[in-house]
Amino acid sequence: MTDRSELALQLTDAVGAAYTAIQRAGDRAFRAFGLSHRAHAALTAVDRGGGDGARPKEIAESLGVSRAAATTFVQRLEAKGLVETTPDLEDDRGVRVTLTRRGLEVLLRVGQLERRLAARAIEGMPATTISRGVHTLQEFKRRLDEKQISVVH
Repeated sequence: MTDRSELALQLTDAVGAAYTAIQRAGDRAFRAFGLSHRAHAALTAVDRGGGDGARPKEIAESLGVSRAAATTFVQRLEAKGLVETTPDLEDDRGVRVTLTRRGLEVLLRVGQLERRLAARAIEGMPATTISRGVHTLQEFKRRLDEKQISVVH
């Protein structure tokens, strides 16, 4: 019989492996549209800015990168015609980044492709199995967050 610590390790390994597989599938979807995973994340961050757009600082926070790195991402996306920058009306020195029509279309199409890939991945799995899996993962995350497990040296 497997002890609980071994089960915890198996669950953690399975979550990690599933996450890696999700990333690979997402990367395939992004590449189909000439995007990297980071470029997709940057487009999503810009989209979250709404109609007024996002500030580079907000994009940097969303991506977990420096403001300079976020600016580089924005410049690359702008060169591809996916975003545009305009002066920030609330800050004379700042800019706002918004999706172009093409950027919005690409973002929507990538999202549709991701959903189709996910749907294919669960094809044939019983709904009860999927529901149990979702519940288990939500509970696992909640417990990890709740316990705020730290390593003591």
